[in-house]
Amino acid sequence: MRPTNASIETAIRYLLYPLLAIATLVYLAHELSGPTAFIGRHYGLYLAGLIPVMVLIEAKHALRPEWRMTWGTFWRRDLPFLIIGASTIAATNFVAAIIVTEHAMAPSRALADIPLVPGVVMSILVTDFLWYWVHRYSHAARGSAGGFLWRIHLAHHLPRQVYVLMHAINHPINTVVVRAILTIPPYFMGFSPQVVFTASVITGLQGLVSHFNVDSRVGWLNYVLMGTELHRYHHSTDPAESKNFGAVVSIWDQLFGTFVYRPGGEPAAIGIEEPQRHPADTELVSVLLHPLRRSDPR
Repeated sequence: MRPTNASIETAIRYLLYPLLAIATLVYLAHELSGPTAFIGRHYGLYLAGLIPVMVLIEAKHALRPEWRMTWGTFWRRDLPFLIIGASTIAATNFVAAIIVTEHAMAPSRALADIPLVPGVVMSILVTDFLWYWVHRYSHAARGSAGGFLWRIHLAHHLPRQVYVLMHAINHPINTVVVRAILTIPPYFMGFSPQVVFTASVITGLQGLVSHFNVDSRVGWLNYVLMGTELHRYHHSTDPAESKNFGAVVSIWDQLFGTFVYRPGGEPAAIGIEEPQRHPADTELVSVLLHPLRRSDPR
C-alpha cells in the first residue's frame, strides 16, 4: 500500500527532525571512533548526503511555495555565496592556525578531560550566548559598531525566501565573526577536539534545520533548541516578531525576552522592511560593498 500524501506530510511534520538528528548522531559516532588527528575527515560526505536530501524534501513538500529555492536564485545568489562562504571559512581556519601556532597561544587545560556530553552542552551554551548578543546588537544597530554589524549581517536577511541553502547566505565578514565566536572561546576554554567538533556539527545541523522550508514540528523541544518553527520568525518583515536571536538553543531568547513561538504558525512575509532602500539580494557586488556605507536606513 502506497503512503498517502497526508501520511507523508505527517511523517515530515513529526519524524523528519528526529531522523535528521539520528543520522547526525550516527555520523558523529563514526567520526569519534577514529583517531583524533583525523576527526572530521568525512564531514564533507556527511553534508553531501544531508543537504541534497533536505533540498529534495523542500522541493516536494514546501511549507510555503513562495519561499522555495529557484534555479534563478541558486545561480545568481546562492551558489556565489556558497563559494564565498566556503573560501572564507577555509581562509579563516588557516589564519587562525598560523596565529595559534606561531604565537604559541596555548589553551587552558582546565576542561580538557570533561566528558563529551557535558562538554558539548557547555561549549554550545557559551558560544550561543556570545552569538545571541552579537546577533541581537546587529539588529539593534546602535552606534557605529551596531550599524556596521547590521550591514555585514544584512545579506542574510535580504532574500524573501527561507530554505536550507539560506543558511549559507552571509557576507564574508559576518562569516569571519561567526567562525571566531564558534571556535576561539571553546579553544581557549580548553575543550577536547572531540567536544569542539561535536558542538560544531550540532551547530551546523541546527543552522540547516532552522532554515528548513517544511512543516517540521518538535513541540516542547522548541523551549530548548532553535529550529524550524522558531527561526523563520527571525526572518519576518515584522519587527515585533523578528526575534529569536539564538543559533542553537532558545534558552537565551527566553531569558532575555526575545522568544517568539506560535505553534503551527509562520510569519506573513520574509525579508526586510522597505527592501527598495537596500541592494537587491542578487546584486552580489553591491551586497558585498554595502558594509562600506557609513549609515544604513532601517
